[in-house]
Amino acid sequence: MAQWIFSLLFGTTVLWTMLIPHSSFPTGAPASACENMLPGHTGIQPQQTLAPFEFLVSSPSFLNGQPINIQIVGPAYRGLLLEARSFRSTTALGFWKSPPNNTKYLQCSGNPHGAVTHSNTNLKTRQTTYTWLPPNSGCPPVVTFMATVALSHEIYWTNIRSKVIWKNPKATCGAEMPTRKLPAAALLSLLLILFEYI
Repeated sequence: MAQWIFSLLFGTTVLWTMLIPHSSFPTGAPASACENMLPGHTGIQPQQTLAPFEFLVSSPSFLNGQPINIQIVGPAYRGLLLEARSFRSTTALGFWKSPPNNTKYLQCSGNPHGAVTHSNTNLKTRQTTYTWLPPNSGCPPVVTFMATVALSHEIYWTNIRSKVIWKNPKATCGAEMPTRKLPAAALLSLLLILFEYI
């Protein structure tokens, strides 16, 4: 009798698992996805085909204090992880303004507003607008927007990139190295040393 009850419970659990659609993170990407942009869907790899999405970015350059609007153009999607990054960096730059409906902030790179992710599996469309603000200091020369976009738990693309946007020459958030003036005595010593080797 006990074995029959166990078999019935096990069979019901397996059937229930197969019939109910499941998602690893239906309420947003985990913080562990911030660097590699992988959503952590166990056993499911990203699509290898060209992503059917592209970015619509409101400006070709950025200026600290000026918002940039981003839309993801393509089929309606359910899952998202969106960040701004500099070239060859995994650090989330700047911060996102109030996330639109069905999305929320994700803390990345120690920044509570460093990324945006989905808050549920409701459909998001190209009308969904994300607003980004550049950092107030440490701006790199160029920024690109990166996303992982999921149509479903099983179908997603990662590392989708926007075109590069440039730092506006009027921006005051640059990452320029401070210049140091060499004292006259040190400069004279350096010149004397150089003349000895000529």
